[in-house]
Amino acid sequence: MDEGISRLPERQLLEHRDFIGLDYPTLYMCKPKRGVKRDESKETYKLPHRLIEKKRRDRINECIAQLKDLLPEHLKLTTLGHLEKAVVLELTLKHLKALTALTEQQHQKIIALQNGERSMKSPVQADLDAFHSGFQTCAKEVLQYLSRFESWTPREQRCAQLLGHLHSISS
Repeated sequence: MDEGISRLPERQLLEHRDFIGLDYPTLYMCKPKRGVKRDESKETYKLPHRLIEKKRRDRINECIAQLKDLLPEHLKLTTLGHLEKAVVLELTLKHLKALTALTEQQHQKIIALQNGERSMKSPVQADLDAFHSGFQTCAKEVLQYLSRFESWTPREQRCAQLLGHLHSISS
């Protein structure tokens, strides 16, 4: 071995007493175990705690910014000016609920098609059938209202005219 290089000492295990009196930056201080008395408890943990909290807040803010970017434009326009974090979260929840309802609706249609409950109609025909069914339900409600609260009877001329008009519109 070279004479100019001093020999490195063997690696030794250090004990707690070997560290007493050494000054380490507070960033590298570890939390002592329970039961061990802390001398500078607040000062020792202040900096790491602040760094950890800042990183946590930064992560939250980044996620909220990403949610804001994912929101559809029509939802962003419902608020005037700057979107606050709480508003972004509320709009995201509203949008997710709408998407979930739409997904469930489409799932129900798929199940109905698989079960053969719905014939293989074109989407336009299916929409017309749904409109016709809704129109008939509405017409029944109107007639029930008129008979109950306006005392109209089916034999009256105005009732017959209304029925004829509704029937001609529905066809």
